[in-house]
Amino acid sequence: MKLSREWLLLGGSLLVVAAVYNHYIGGHSAYLLEIIFVAAGAALALLSLRIQPDIKPELQDGLLFKLLMRFMTKEQAATILPVLGFVLIIGWSLWKIYVTGEANIRMEDIIVTLFGLSLVLYYYAPSQFTIQKDFVVLYLLFLTIVFAVIWKSYTLITGESYVRVTAYSEYYFITSPVVFLVRLLGVHADAELNLSGHGLSNMIDYEYQGRMLRLGIGSGCSGLYSAGLFFSAFLAFVLVRYAKVDHRILAALGIGFVVTWFSNILRMVITILVGSQYGHPALAFVHSYIGVLIFAMFITIFWVIIVRWLDKAEEEHKEAPPSEAAAAAP
Repeated sequence: MKLSREWLLLGGSLLVVAAVYNHYIGGHSAYLLEIIFVAAGAALALLSLRIQPDIKPELQDGLLFKLLMRFMTKEQAATILPVLGFVLIIGWSLWKIYVTGEANIRMEDIIVTLFGLSLVLYYYAPSQFTIQKDFVVLYLLFLTIVFAVIWKSYTLITGESYVRVTAYSEYYFITSPVVFLVRLLGVHADAELNLSGHGLSNMIDYEYQGRMLRLGIGSGCSGLYSAGLFFSAFLAFVLVRYAKVDHRILAALGIGFVVTWFSNILRMVITILVGSQYGHPALAFVHSYIGVLIFAMFITIFWVIIVRWLDKAEEEHKEAPPSEAAAAAP
């Protein structure tokens, strides 16, 4: 099967995101694995640039320009996009420093900055890189919505940090199900939720050689971050590939959330089972090096299956007579 530019770009992006996720959000670092992921991801992305595109003339400007040119001329869109990018970067920095009083750099700051830069450079990238431009801009747009807009809106509306909602989501969606499955497999384990503010809020105690060891569950294990990464990548991919969102794509997105959640649960169960048999050092190794591979494997398998299903449905829709195609449209 011939790999398309979208698949190469997607695969490279997921590898780089997995490395960043493991390093900055996961709370632990496995430098060798992260370097390999970044190198492989960059190689796939560069390889996608070498494949000659098959772009229809009306799509050479990209999805973003196609949308904007419904309301303005191409020249106006070319002026507005970089201005919006600079306004976003400067506005976010001023708001963070003078309104929130924070001077540190967090993950959402990097995402917003990259999104702003993608808007600045969107028009000036060569037209043969339309797919890459659209994917990058849409991916960063959805990441900005998930990791910056939603979290900051929650903080502004409630007046409290998102630590509390993250703690509860960890406990009910990750910690408790993991402990339940580990117990079914014969390992004595207990879950604890502590909102005192001292250290991690979620803990799992598991038995190793007759004594109980404690494992802290960080925010990176809550499943919220991985779900956000999946949502952003998948929605950007299908918009570039199909230029629409229908009931099949929405169903695939819902299934993807379940797969993401289950892969995270499986990763944690395997990690604790290894710790119950071989102790904390083995648990730390699996958590740092094997866990991200389990997550990436599940997401990749899902992606291949679901996109083949969507491609098949798209082909059937195109081959159907006009009356049947209109009836099948959502």
